[in-house]
Amino acid sequence: MTRTLRALAALALLPALGLVSGCTDTAVAPGVGATAQTTDALTLLPASADMVGMMDFQAARGSAALDAMTGGAGLGFMSGGGAQDFDTFVRQTGFDPDTDLDRVYVAASEGGPRAAFVAYGRFDRDRIEQYVASQPDLDLTATDVEGLPVYLAQSDDGGRGGFALVNDQMILGGDEATLGQMIRRLGTDGQAPSAELQALLDRVQHPDGAWFVARGLDRLGGDLPSDAPPAALAARAADGVVLSMTFGDDGVPVRAFVVTRAGTDTGDVADALRGGIAAAKMGVKDEPAALDVLDRATVEPRDGGVEVDAFLTTAFLNAARAD
Repeated sequence: MTRTLRALAALALLPALGLVSGCTDTAVAPGVGATAQTTDALTLLPASADMVGMMDFQAARGSAALDAMTGGAGLGFMSGGGAQDFDTFVRQTGFDPDTDLDRVYVAASEGGPRAAFVAYGRFDRDRIEQYVASQPDLDLTATDVEGLPVYLAQSDDGGRGGFALVNDQMILGGDEATLGQMIRRLGTDGQAPSAELQALLDRVQHPDGAWFVARGLDRLGGDLPSDAPPAALAARAADGVVLSMTFGDDGVPVRAFVVTRAGTDTGDVADALRGGIAAAKMGVKDEPAALDVLDRATVEPRDGGVEVDAFLTTAFLNAARAD
């Protein structure tokens, strides 16, 4: 990915999202909120997603918890291409993720070429186009799809991917084929999500912070050895997962829901997860901030799975960053 793509894409940097996929929807699930942006993003992203997520940077901005996670760097930590490159990009385009990026939706599929994303914020298309045109070493190919400017770069695997400037409030990104499909869906109605994906979206607890859902985990499996740790055995029983969090000044509340495979005893899975937490506590017994987080975590079997609640304190986030 080129320097410009890195700078624009905070875009694909939802922590914990490293695959590719999406879902399509015009009637958004209550769990993720029926905002216009969510509706549009889920309409545009690929419908065959294994994993879909969102981060609300606008909500996170100014949060003491975010400052703890980034060491006070705000969203500028996403520059990726070096401070000087990033400063040049900001100066010449007027785009700064620390102030101008609002929400990013990402979709990914296991084994897919790259994540697809829909980013909302304030983008000066003219200045970005001028910047790209003035930087021949960026190695971007400018093209046009359905009247929209698209910029593509060659990846190490021989494919091409990039981003499209839809307007001054939206940017799309992904591999070349996916990007073209997303552009052609602009202004159209998308298909409803599958019942499997809908059920995951409905379980999002914090729709206006950051969330992701993953399905089809049974396809990723492989046999675990009999001496695998408890948490790994619990993961082997998972068919899907929902993770969401919100950003406060005193910490980050997190809720995870593990959807278990049919016929699985959710009580056994809950016990395995509790065993994993107990083992983790032994490993951090000399780290009070981490021990406090683990002490406060709760694990409960629920209908169809297991729910885990945790609270990442500011002290824990500061300690994690220092490590």
